[in-house]
Amino acid sequence: MTASFAQDEIRAAVETESVLSRRKLLQKLFAAWFSGFVYNQIWEDPRVDIEALKISRDSRILTISSGGCNALNYLLESPESITAVDLNEHHIRLLELKKVAAITLPDYDSFFEFFGFGRGSNTGTNYYRYIAPKLSKDARNYWESNSFWGNLIFGPRITYFRDRGLYNHSRNAFFLRFFHRMANLYGLYPERIINAKKLSEQEKIFESEILPFFNSSLIRLAGKLPVTTFGLGIPPQQLDELRTEIQDGMPLTEIYLQRVRKLACAFSIQDNYFAWQAFSRKYDTKNRLAIPEYLKKENFGILKNKSSGLTTIRASFTDVLRSSKHGYFNRFVLLDAQDWMDDTALNQLWSLIADRGQADSRIIFRTAGSKSPIETRLDQSIRRYFIYEQADSERLTARDRAAIYGGFHIYVLRKNR
Repeated sequence: MTASFAQDEIRAAVETESVLSRRKLLQKLFAAWFSGFVYNQIWEDPRVDIEALKISRDSRILTISSGGCNALNYLLESPESITAVDLNEHHIRLLELKKVAAITLPDYDSFFEFFGFGRGSNTGTNYYRYIAPKLSKDARNYWESNSFWGNLIFGPRITYFRDRGLYNHSRNAFFLRFFHRMANLYGLYPERIINAKKLSEQEKIFESEILPFFNSSLIRLAGKLPVTTFGLGIPPQQLDELRTEIQDGMPLTEIYLQRVRKLACAFSIQDNYFAWQAFSRKYDTKNRLAIPEYLKKENFGILKNKSSGLTTIRASFTDVLRSSKHGYFNRFVLLDAQDWMDDTALNQLWSLIADRGQADSRIIFRTAGSKSPIETRLDQSIRRYFIYEQADSERLTARDRAAIYGGFHIYVLRKNR
């Protein structure tokens, strides 16, 4: 798939307005923004996913890749297969790099240097010696090249794993770095929260180092700007969903604050790697507790043995599903993709899941707001094929350590259709 074709596909996914308008312009701007390297890690909690999916040895998972961490976390549950897809080339190439690195690197420390620290003195040597020969041609071309400006500033993309490191690259990382520097200008240091030993300490540090930042007039203004929401990975459609749940007169930053408070205070910082990335822009590389499961030493052997069961495809979820055999996939992970979709695309997707999915297939997704779009936007001729596990959805929404979404939803494809 050529770069221009992929950008056209991303534009088609994001741009749902048919006439020129302010919203259409914002969609075009977001599509251009999202064509870049947006996420260096995924922002969905795999503990929640794995419990909801009920992964077993006959599970055949179709998932959107994003930063790729969760596909590797799912592998640790020994499913039959995982197929990860993404229209964004940067994300799918990152996942292929992780997969091949797990298979080819000689030991855990060299793997952790790449994706735990995100940088190291041996990454260049190990890339060319072990990883590069086993990458696909397209993936190798990707990591050994860059855009004109990227090459001028950084060199080939594989150099992301030296100097500044992977977790200082990506557009999401740029915005996290920007907000940290803004906080420092106010004399605030959100990274202090990672030193907390218990929830009460986290709450105190939140009140002193994070809350004042959200109460500043400059940040309240910045929270209204489209460029800010783009930096957080929120497309115009998803922003509209958020606004439907905002009380009259409540600023959008209040929604952000509520979710950041949950991220900072609702879960122990000791193992919440989402909080570590948000507040300190790194993983817990010393104690290695606040890191994804796929990065833990005890799981490296499993990951090495299981990674061949992961397939990466640069394509849309819908296209891969359409070309699949009837009844092949029985687990579907949609991330927050439906917040981007218009009603036509959403109905097409669920019609394909109903048609191609195995009976009792489990489908999970997240939404910016708290409500499931399936209950209001899906045509009843398709909706009747699915069971909504609402109680478990609400329970697992509360347990999602990433804390950035309003809702987590679980559906099951009926046996009798």
